Amino acid sequence: MRSNSLALIAVLVLAAALRVLRMIVRWDEITLAYAAYAEPIVQAIAGFHPSALLGSWIGLHPPLWGVIHGALEWVAPIPFLWMGFSVACSTCAVFVVGRVGGWVPALVLATAPVHLLDAAELNNYPLASLAVAALVVCAEGGWLQLALAAIFAGWAHLLTGVGAVGLVLWRSIRLRGPSRLALLSVVVAGLMPIAGGAFRLMGQGSTWAQPEVPTLRWLGFVADTVGPEGWFLVPFVLLGLRGSTRALWVCLVGTLVVAVGLDAAASHQRPYLGLIAPVAAMAVAHTLRRYPRLTWVVVGLCLVRGGRFAADDLGRVSAIISDQERSRGIDLVLSQASPGDTVWLVAPALQADDDKTAFSAVLWRFTPWTSMPMALGGDFEFKDYRYGQPRKVGGLTVHTSTELYPAPFDHIFAKANADGHAVWVVVYDHSPATGLIARIEHVMAPYSVAWQSVGEDQGLGADLVLRVRASL
Repeated sequence: MRSNSLALIAVLVLAAALRVLRMIVRWDEITLAYAAYAEPIVQAIAGFHPSALLGSWIGLHPPLWGVIHGALEWVAPIPFLWMGFSVACSTCAVFVVGRVGGWVPALVLATAPVHLLDAAELNNYPLASLAVAALVVCAEGGWLQLALAAIFAGWAHLLTGVGAVGLVLWRSIRLRGPSRLALLSVVVAGLMPIAGGAFRLMGQGSTWAQPEVPTLRWLGFVADTVGPEGWFLVPFVLLGLRGSTRALWVCLVGTLVVAVGLDAAASHQRPYLGLIAPVAAMAVAHTLRRYPRLTWVVVGLCLVRGGRFAADDLGRVSAIISDQERSRGIDLVLSQASPGDTVWLVAPALQADDDKTAFSAVLWRFTPWTSMPMALGGDFEFKDYRYGQPRKVGGLTVHTSTELYPAPFDHIFAKANADGHAVWVVVYDHSPATGLIARIEHVMAPYSVAWQSVGEDQGLGADLVLRVRASL
């Protein structure tokens, strides 16, 4: 028993280490863009409007994660605190599975790429994965435990909520007397506050308008994400699907297939697969109870894929560290800008964010363990991506965007200029974006601009720094 406990502790240490690596790699511009979605919730919390929180869905996602993130943003707007919450949820999911299934299924979940890739993201998937883990371990326990897990799952994500309802109905068939009524009553009461929001979304045309992806392209995307070791583990998962594990698997996978078919979920959005990972890990545990001699095969596969994942992220961390020694445009601006100045960072999106392999060395000039509150108070919608979701960072107002749009820039410049502050634009990693510089020149046409090239071109174009002044 002691050896199993020590093994579980070792797995948790490994899980935490892999997820902290993710947190380092994923500190980039897209993180600040995702954080901007919580702005209405931050305003509701700051204004003490608790009734507004129930309606604070972020896209198609229930309000639980948004409320938690909004509270963190309001109390301590520190990026690593927000990302650390996701890391904690993802690691806790490993712990929950390990406490019930043992250290081997915990290792399966700890090293699952579909689970790891989103472990530090500013969205509700790590929280929803924890909710699925809670469903897995509470499915055949006391009715109150299952009811609370189901409510948690419903508040965390629509997909996990539907899976929870299906699991509750499956379990209620097996219950008799007052327990069945109590289970159903508590779950209905717990989900009722968000039912209105869910039905409202079902009636919106945009809910059913997710983009389609060719089947072969999607299968390739899934194959790359799962990895070769993951495919070897598929038989272990399928053999272990039984009882409540099978019921939850069918509910989650069935709902996802229907949602993709109805265009309510986009097939290229890989995070959905991570919500199934805790169920798969527990299914592996069931298989190994029947075939214990295969335990070390599973352990070996998990260690290989965990090592491969760690090597990839360590390579990205090394690239980030090396870049700090380069002379970049942002370094010049930070050395010359005065408190109150506006700094607008412009970098094109060189790849889709679906696979979570992109990273930014430039944003690491702003340490993510310092306070970065939203720069609110302007007469524009903070979530409007064209304004670059400005934040107060070390006395500066920092915008980040993939383009520079004329009207928003004119708006921001006019306010900064009226307050007597300078405006700087830093353009980096720009050469693959056709026509970007020409579009920025068009935005700069009404102004007096000093252009400066900074650093060496290492394949993506030398950084450009623009000191913008009003025309004489």
